[in-house]
Amino acid sequence: MKAIHLTALALLAALLLAAGPALAAEAAAEPAWRVYWNWGWKILNFLVLAFLIVKMAKKPLKDFFTSQKAQVAAELEEMNKVKAAAEAELKAIEERTAGLAAELEEFENIMAMSAERERKRLLEEAASESEMVVERAKLQAEMNLAEAKRDLAKEIVGLAAELAEEKLKEAVQTADQTRLLDEFTANAHAAKS
Repeated sequence: MKAIHLTALALLAALLLAAGPALAAEAAAEPAWRVYWNWGWKILNFLVLAFLIVKMAKKPLKDFFTSQKAQVAAELEEMNKVKAAAEAELKAIEERTAGLAAELEEFENIMAMSAERERKRLLEEAASESEMVVERAKLQAEMNLAEAKRDLAKEIVGLAAELAEEKLKEAVQTADQTRLLDEFTANAHAAKS
């Protein structure tokens, strides 16, 4: 139907445009009223053309502008929703970051206290271990000293025995040895009986 209206409109426009030069050729010696008459027809043709354009294009133009208005309104509404969502997200992020600063400070305080407790524990543990090492070293030194004293006593006894043996060898003659042996034997027999 639109095609028929558009074809009729195009045909009417061509007819009006073609009539203009034909009328102008006859107007060589036109009377004054004829000029007004021609202008009247031109105005009438324009009004008819405008009426036909309005009649045929009114509904499509109205539909076009209505759909454009609805589309713009929908886009505005969508943009407002996106803007509101973005503002809500920004507010949530700001709240989280504000909370994060306090949380971070609290975490740093907790870590500092924990580090201080750990430092004290390690110092106490090191002091305890150093005391144990000192005690072990003292005990080991005492044991080494006692062992050295025993070794020294053994060595002194051994040296004294050697010295006594040498002195006895020098002091005791063969006759003394025989006499001592006889006395020992007699004592041994007497002890047996």
